Amino acid sequence: MKNDQSAQFIERLKNADDVTPALRASYQAELQSMLEPKLTPARALPGIGMLVMLIVCVVLIVRNMFIYEVNALTLASWAVLAAAFSAAAYYIVRDLVRGKHSQKSVFSISHILTLAAGAMTVATLLMGLAEPSKPESMFSAFFAFVFYFACSEWAVHNRIVAAELAAREQMLRIECRLADLAART
Repeated sequence: MKNDQSAQFIERLKNADDVTPALRASYQAELQSMLEPKLTPARALPGIGMLVMLIVCVVLIVRNMFIYEVNALTLASWAVLAAAFSAAAYYIVRDLVRGKHSQKSVFSISHILTLAAGAMTVATLLMGLAEPSKPESMFSAFFAFVFYFACSEWAVHNRIVAAELAAREQMLRIECRLADLAART
């Protein structure tokens, strides 16, 4: 008896028509508030702080590129880091201007920084391999690897958060579909 009711309910759920416009609007509003919540002053403050840090770092990196004479790998890793910090600053400014906190921006920032940290780690390892007789030549690779590890952990955390958001979105879709079916019966 119970299985027959479940089978009938599943069949009705599969054959259900599109949701009503009012239900679709409430679903979209709920989804928007879930994916991009409003940016309150308390939530904006860490973003502003990070933005200031990123801008200062970009200015200092570009300054160092013109002041110090370094090898091509160091110059390339500085350029990659400056570009990554600039891209991260762009995403933060975009969210601040829109007044919404976008999880996609956080996801993008973590991946950009992970890519830059990986490139810097490779560059420092290559520079260390140029002087294998000096153990201190590999010391800077340790710091670059720590930066890479921190960025990759942040990226993994953001992947988990994105998966949780996707699951919540699917649950919300199912709830809306169930509410539509309940309204019809």
